[in-house]
Amino acid sequence: MSQKSRRSNSVSSQKSDVSERSERRAKSPRSPRSDRKDGSSERESSEVFHTECRAGFVAIVGNTKDNIKSRDQLQQALQNTGRNPSKQTLDKYWTKNTVYINFDDFCDIMRKEKATTKGDLVKAFRTIDINGDGYITHDELYRVLTQRGEKMSRDEVRRLIDEADCNKDGKLDYGEFCSMMLSTVDKCKKQSMEKLEKLEAKRHLERRPSSARSRDGSPGDRQSPKPASRPPSRIRDESPRDKPPSRPSSARSTPRASPKTVGKDHESPHPSPRGPVTEISKSPVAKRKVKLPLPKNLESWNHVQRKGCFHFEEDGAIISHEYKMDLPHATNVWITVQPLYLHREDKDEPVENPVDTTLVVLRDGDRDSFIQFTDIREGEKYCLRCDLRSGSYRLLPFTTGCRLRKRRSQPKQEAPLVVTKSGEIELSRPFRDTLTDIFEILDLDGNGLLSREEFNLFQLRTSGEEVDDEAWEVVEENFELKKGELTRKGFTDLNLMEAQDNEGDTEELWVTLSSMGYNKALRQDEACPFLIDIYAEECKPKLVLEGLLEDSEDVEDAMCKFISSKGEARELKGGKDVILYTYSSDSRISTAIENKASRKAAVQLDLSRSKNCSSHRDDLDYTAEAPPRKTTIGHHILPSNDRQEWIYRCKEVVL
Repeated sequence: MSQKSRRSNSVSSQKSDVSERSERRAKSPRSPRSDRKDGSSERESSEVFHTECRAGFVAIVGNTKDNIKSRDQLQQALQNTGRNPSKQTLDKYWTKNTVYINFDDFCDIMRKEKATTKGDLVKAFRTIDINGDGYITHDELYRVLTQRGEKMSRDEVRRLIDEADCNKDGKLDYGEFCSMMLSTVDKCKKQSMEKLEKLEAKRHLERRPSSARSRDGSPGDRQSPKPASRPPSRIRDESPRDKPPSRPSSARSTPRASPKTVGKDHESPHPSPRGPVTEISKSPVAKRKVKLPLPKNLESWNHVQRKGCFHFEEDGAIISHEYKMDLPHATNVWITVQPLYLHREDKDEPVENPVDTTLVVLRDGDRDSFIQFTDIREGEKYCLRCDLRSGSYRLLPFTTGCRLRKRRSQPKQEAPLVVTKSGEIELSRPFRDTLTDIFEILDLDGNGLLSREEFNLFQLRTSGEEVDDEAWEVVEENFELKKGELTRKGFTDLNLMEAQDNEGDTEELWVTLSSMGYNKALRQDEACPFLIDIYAEECKPKLVLEGLLEDSEDVEDAMCKFISSKGEARELKGGKDVILYTYSSDSRISTAIENKASRKAAVQLDLSRSKNCSSHRDDLDYTAEAPPRKTTIGHHILPSNDRQEWIYRCKEVVL
């Protein structure tokens, strides 16, 4: 759906679907034949409704087996069916406790949110027609379109009116308004249906035998030479005596969510019970003694340090700060990254099962210039030593997601944020301590102050709004600054003022805390701060914050390149030109699937018989779809407990 369509589709929260219901047929004496006819009509109506639901749902998440994972996705899915839910409607179906909405839930919502009538459009028209003269002017429409949804400029509103203004009088009457709404809704529904039809046609073609496609003139896959490969640690074919007893797949899977398939709808035949199994046994990570390539004279090297943080988006994606490193001369570098724990009773005592943190190093300006990433682990620290020539480099923080997870539930007891003393609203002690921690996380350069840039990132994270000149002037005039930057006291006073302005209502304060990854007990369980240290032997490195890294495509591409270059390669049986790469280090195992064919391939990677293993996927038994002529990540695996032995067992089946 185009941006323009979505914006015009949100003109009023009171309209949903402008298509008018057909008038009911006059009642007449019923006969068995008419009963059958009506039954057929009901079935047809049900099929039409189900198709409409599928079109709206699949257009957003790509598969009816997947889930809507955010409020925005729910709104877009409903808009794709011609509806436009109000804020109150969205609040009703997507509450603070909602994690996802599946296809059945979506169909239930569709049944409740009926198509609107012309009476509803009249109400919407009157809402926009502020002066009640029977017309909607440019100013009236502009006022509405800059208060709801995606804001539009005056030129965009003018073009919108020009397109719908049939008599060219510069304003919209009721008929023109209805035509505009009907046209927008029809476009949304048409685009969703077209996407669904393309997906179904593609699935139908892929389910046909290859011989049938060849007779139709479909291009066959070119035979690619087998890659030079070496066998993984242990690979065997399951014989009948090795085969586990027959039982449901759910019984073999780990007790997590049901297996998911990436991407679009995909119906696959049952995998053959005979499939290769890769087995790798590892000793406990916590008991390994790693000899680091630490430079002997590191104290004399040039050093720079920065902080960052991993955060969750509403859809479950992980984002983080991104940095740019400039090296004026070629030099040997030592780079480390580690989780930042603000409250540790004993700094010498290692943290149990720390979140994995990695820095991917790319040559700036060239997407294919993957250099290296910090893969040597010592305790909770990940390290890299290498030679770099002069120039600019992108440093992309990365965590697999094996240990940093979305919370499943909130604590039962909510921590107090404010207290009242002598009639005055004050911040509670636990909340003040939490604000101190947040300040430390936001202070990316570690100078004890928040610059405008650092405060702006905080505002973007918690409110989605930039700190413009006017907003920063308010900060300068009302809160303590030092050298033009916000102090810790000033940051605390800012939050106190917010609590006092809201007369002790803590709803907005909880929004801020939730955006920073804190739960109701003031524990940061949905974010992970980290610390970057860079040492350069020959020159002083310059580290510049580039903003928040929202697109992980570059990181995934880099990881795929590393796994395919360092991992053990094997062409999978039953999959023409499908290569599985398995990379194994002391603390992590990663797989990547390269599909050299001209059509997509689905590969089941079943790790349900592994021991003490955690995947970044929702389930150890996972089916990955590899796009044509692309490489994609299969699993990232870490031990669930670093103090125990872990055994990786993966049965790979091309579906």
